[in-house]
Amino acid sequence: MLVCTNILLNHWVAVLTCLKIKPITETRTPRHTLDDEDSNAKPNPIPEVRISLNDTGATYDYVLIAPQTISLIQDQLPNKLNVGTITVDYPNLIKELSKEEQNDYDEDEQLYVALENEALKNRFKKEEISVYLSNGVLSIVVPHFANTITYNVLARQLVQQLKPLKSWILLAPSNLNNNQSINKLLLDTGTAFSVLSQVPVLRPPHSITGITAAVVSQLNLIGATNVITLVLNSEGHLGYEKSDNDSIVHTAYVLGDIIPIDKEQYVKNLSARVRKFNGYSNLGIYI
Repeated sequence: MLVCTNILLNHWVAVLTCLKIKPITETRTPRHTLDDEDSNAKPNPIPEVRISLNDTGATYDYVLIAPQTISLIQDQLPNKLNVGTITVDYPNLIKELSKEEQNDYDEDEQLYVALENEALKNRFKKEEISVYLSNGVLSIVVPHFANTITYNVLARQLVQQLKPLKSWILLAPSNLNNNQSINKLLLDTGTAFSVLSQVPVLRPPHSITGITAAVVSQLNLIGATNVITLVLNSEGHLGYEKSDNDSIVHTAYVLGDIIPIDKEQYVKNLSARVRKFNGYSNLGIYI
């Protein structure tokens, strides 16, 4: 009986082992996460950037560069005058059929090429960026680019062609979790502006991305020190950040202490504008 019992127990152990349910180790992709497009598997095209200023000999004290998400800071600058255009284009983007392919007419092939070209044109659009001059401040608002290579190419052209007499002023969004509205990057060792000297320094692990990071990198390569970089408290997906109302107003207050404008009026106009469009509290919108 003991022998039979052992055999029976061993049999049931084997059965239970076979029926053992293994835990699922694969994680589902969250519904809010967008799948990468097939085009990401191919190298991104290199754009052609052209900077055209109406008066190439014009002088300006400052160059102000900001991403599209905080364009309000440029919008409220007084006496803005359009003085040029920056064109970002992809001239070699569209695929053309060879003469042999055109002679050997293939409806499916031509349809595929047409659809591919249309998708490429929608993804890598030609952009024209306006350049404004306001009280000695040359200001540029850069849109979001799906092709991140564009930021580096554009930044290289900006640093090579634009020569402010006094300083570069760069603005960038970042998710600051230090209970501060704005920070600054230490690439400029000067403390000539009293308000700027009171702005806390950006510390790790915080970082910046986009056009501001690209321009800072290019300026660092040439050893430039006349750079003022302000980082605004923001949240959201990269390229689509939403900046805190207080950070925008505080940035305007710092800028009013640097550039030659009516500081009180500039801060007042910008504050009214940002409260009108964003309300009194615009963070915490992402769940």
